[in-house]
Amino acid sequence: MILALWAVVFTLMSLMPLTFPHWQSSSFFSPGLFGNDAKVDYIQLFIPANPFNSLANNIVPAVTLFSILCGLMLMHIPRKKEFIAQLDILSEILSRLTMTLVKLSPFGIFALVAQAAGTMRPEDVDRMEVYLIAFVVMALLLIFLILPLLLSTLTPFGYREVLRTGRAALLTTLLTGNLFIVLPLLVENTRTLFNRHHLENEKSDALIRIIVPIAFILPCAGQLMDLLFILFSGWFSHESFGVLQHIELYGTGLLALFGSAKVAVPFLLGMFHLPSDLFEIYLVASVLTENIKFAVEAMAVLVLAALFTAWMTGHLRYNFRRLCFRLTVIAGGCAIAILALALIFQHCIRQPGDQKQVLDAMRVKPLVEAVVFDRLPDARPLSGDHFEQIRSSGVLRVGFNANAMPFAFFNRDGKLVGFDIQMAHLLARELGCRTIEFYPIEYDQLGRILQENRIDIAMSEVSITARRLSEMAFTDHYMELSMALLVEDYRKKELLETPHLIDNPAFVIAALEGADFDRLSLSFQHSGKLKLEDYNTFFTGRSKADALLTTAENGSAWTILHPEYDLILPRHQIKDLIAYAIHPDDQRFLKFLNFWLILKRSSGETDRLYNYWIKGLDVIRPEPRWSILHDVLHGPEPALGAESAVPIR
Repeated sequence: MILALWAVVFTLMSLMPLTFPHWQSSSFFSPGLFGNDAKVDYIQLFIPANPFNSLANNIVPAVTLFSILCGLMLMHIPRKKEFIAQLDILSEILSRLTMTLVKLSPFGIFALVAQAAGTMRPEDVDRMEVYLIAFVVMALLLIFLILPLLLSTLTPFGYREVLRTGRAALLTTLLTGNLFIVLPLLVENTRTLFNRHHLENEKSDALIRIIVPIAFILPCAGQLMDLLFILFSGWFSHESFGVLQHIELYGTGLLALFGSAKVAVPFLLGMFHLPSDLFEIYLVASVLTENIKFAVEAMAVLVLAALFTAWMTGHLRYNFRRLCFRLTVIAGGCAIAILALALIFQHCIRQPGDQKQVLDAMRVKPLVEAVVFDRLPDARPLSGDHFEQIRSSGVLRVGFNANAMPFAFFNRDGKLVGFDIQMAHLLARELGCRTIEFYPIEYDQLGRILQENRIDIAMSEVSITARRLSEMAFTDHYMELSMALLVEDYRKKELLETPHLIDNPAFVIAALEGADFDRLSLSFQHSGKLKLEDYNTFFTGRSKADALLTTAENGSAWTILHPEYDLILPRHQIKDLIAYAIHPDDQRFLKFLNFWLILKRSSGETDRLYNYWIKGLDVIRPEPRWSILHDVLHGPEPALGAESAVPIR
């Protein structure tokens, strides 16, 4: 029966994410973007080689399973009373310590809630509303529809009778958030149900007194509702849960919730590679959800005790026609509630701020005068010391490709910006140049352009390839990128679950001419291939391609402009090393550039620009909120960027 109850709860929980609004949202690149591919070690998760290691590392299912097995073995030990007496002393010590901490916990909870309330952004609050409302609706469905209807269908007890009898226990639990204090009341309520129908006897009384405490130990229904937060966290972080992930969540979460939810939730967030900072949202929400989930648990204990006792005493009954009707009512009620909730979320909960605003707000800090040309200059021979010629002329000629977002691109205002553009400004200033000239380049022609000395350096996400090594000189690579496929959002789940579809001639992958297309030909030999001159050909649909091969850093930026697309990581991971390219004979300039890159890394300049241009951090700095410390006591200014404590991805 407990298995059937768990199945009902998990089925309803799996349906609740269907109500979450589907927002076409995207974000800048995050190193944890592809973290969900890590495999779970189920042996270590459930069968601990060292239980103390599991305790220390918060591996809750292993600790739970080990404790259950120890309890079963202890039942057959003849001299267990002495051991249990010693455990009673230890239990008393831990209980007193726990009670001391409980007395202090309101201060800690207040501090955590205050910190979260002071740092959460308005869009995060809107998203938390989605979780709170979904949680309440799920609780209402369990308390007033599913659990009492199932009990009244399989026993002589009526629907209204069940609710009326359990009303006092439900209200007490809802107000106090303490299930333990209502256990005697739940025993009496269950006995009352049997007494009204003249079914009470010594056997039923004994069973009720045994089943209610046992059900209290098990996570029946209400405590399992904490797993809804993990599904919500996946939606919050734009990570979808497949069928296998649902099974992993419910199997692992069931064992984890034998202990405290405040221990289980961080463990499950880590297991599914979701942002650990989301636990702050859980703590804030638990102020409201804690009492509700224990009210659901009280109803579940009552229903489970009544069902099990009726079964053991031979009073379980059902009519097939009545059972089908009641199940139809339950299914219809849940469907109506879920559909209504989905419509409310879609039309009443505002979509969070657009990352496109962040992309548009990005600016290059001008360090020297910059001029952008629309065509390359004439060729000229490389003669003498080219490095000294650059410094004496005061002009640095830089080649760029505007398809290399976020390394080099034109923003909404038509300004040339990007990571490499800012690095070019830094380089020009430190070479002592007065002016920097930007010239457009095609990747396929880059070797010829450099050999003809049309530009001094190419700074635009230039990949190091074997073919290019013979045509130009590269600096040490300054970044390692991950290749990814950009596909339409609705196809992402299908391609992740059936990756063999990609290795098919009917599946056409497009790539920009140059290194990306060369890499496509080598890595996706069985797929259809299409060479692009620019990315707009793909996004406008003129290419008729199914996917675009690009880097994850580049693709993340493109999803901001085109949120109907999303990234997937190919089964065989491909890395891309990027560097700055110069004339193959310009060795003095090359030596200077390599040491210059080392200086930029050691000073933290490269990391700062990476966070700004690639991760999109600290682009739009939020206004500091009103605070007692700053505005009343005139203390130090709040830290900039503190409002972005909870990451989206």
